[in-house]
Amino acid sequence: MRLGLAIGMVVLLAAATAWQGEGRGAVEAQGRAPAGTAHTGKAFRFNKVKDGIYQAIGTGALTVIGNSAVIVNDEDVVIVDDHASPAAAWVLLEEVKELTSRPVSAVINTHFHYDHAHGNQVFGPGVDIIGHEFTREMLAGGRSAAMPLFQGYLAGLPRTVATLRERVAAEPTPEGKAKLQAQLQAAESNAAAQAEFRPVPPNVTLRSEMTLHRGSREIQVRFLGRAHTGGDVVVFLPNEKVVITGDFLTSTLSNMSDAYVDEWVTSLDALKKLDFDTVMPGHGEAFTDKAKIDYFQAYLRDVWTEVGRLKRAGVSAEAAAKQADLTKHRDHFPNITAPGVPLIGVTRIYEMMDAANRR
Repeated sequence: MRLGLAIGMVVLLAAATAWQGEGRGAVEAQGRAPAGTAHTGKAFRFNKVKDGIYQAIGTGALTVIGNSAVIVNDEDVVIVDDHASPAAAWVLLEEVKELTSRPVSAVINTHFHYDHAHGNQVFGPGVDIIGHEFTREMLAGGRSAAMPLFQGYLAGLPRTVATLRERVAAEPTPEGKAKLQAQLQAAESNAAAQAEFRPVPPNVTLRSEMTLHRGSREIQVRFLGRAHTGGDVVVFLPNEKVVITGDFLTSTLSNMSDAYVDEWVTSLDALKKLDFDTVMPGHGEAFTDKAKIDYFQAYLRDVWTEVGRLKRAGVSAEAAAKQADLTKHRDHFPNITAPGVPLIGVTRIYEMMDAANRR
């Protein structure tokens, strides 16, 4: 646990101090890569979605967790989301150079969670970091690092490293050993990267919407309502009919650790009003099946109803997490194999219902 405690203390000390601008871009200005960039092979594959629009998806060579979008414009590049560590963001910037030599002028955070905004610090002062006012508030106050979701993630890193070391030592075949060694390298790099993290909030914010004009490209940043967090934004490219959604809409189920579950359905209705044909989610491959929005809305309605029923019956959150039956949605969400909802989501719904009752 020493590694986990050390990482957690570094992260929380950084998060406890409000960002004043002095740390941003410091690693880049020093001309060195941050800790934890060691990896074998390519860290990203760039899936071309439309001309100049790419989805950057991790290969597993480095811990990145979420997706980025890379928008190559006439004279610059705009990146949407920058992964779970400064190391991951740094390597993304290095590999983007294989697509274009144009400079990155802006980064858009779809929301404040660690797997989408903890790479902000590697971008120099000439790069705008754009996000909702809520996202700025959460990152400036160190809330992304302090939330249980992230702290639980950090706490699990030492065990992951130790387990992989044991498996490497025990693996009898050269092929299997090489595969496990690559996984171990990624885990060790991630542990080193997390120790250098410091929260950096957006320096350009919006409340409802803003538009970037980059040569012939129009990039709209829109807040459609509270959903996965209190400040999700989607990035809409009207000419290309592409929407980049972060965790507002993914290819599967988004976590509900601090979601506004009862408002999410209405916010997704606002998404449907945009004229797009392709979704680039924060997790999973890009897709064109807009019926996925309907499927997710149906799930959200039912999870709110089912968990609410159990709460009114006096069932504890822990028991409700095991009993809540959403299996009727498994045709559209194959990861639902039996009754049960993640406790972190049930706890959030219980909190929201308690708050509503106090009003």
